[in-house]
Amino acid sequence: MKTLSELRAFCEGYRLAMVYERAFHGDTIKTIDDWLVWGDYDINFSGADLSGHAKSENDLHCVVYPAGWVDNLPEPLHSFTIFGETA
Repeated sequence: MKTLSELRAFCEGYRLAMVYERAFHGDTIKTIDDWLVWGDYDINFSGADLSGHAKSENDLHCVVYPAGWVDNLPEPLHSFTIFGETA
């Protein structure tokens, strides 16, 4: 299991990569709704259009679940928002 600091660092890196990738196409991350398995975690990323926690076009809300869940979404292990500057 990773520490919360390691999880946040991973999610910050994901946010930054998406900001630059979307900016290349003239877009922001506000419409992101993505799932990614990382180690022991299944992480849901959502931008401002889909999360009440992400407020600006470059904020990203991250909800961390245990990897391998089936059928019923379990309680999250962690939930946090990364507030970001524009690219």
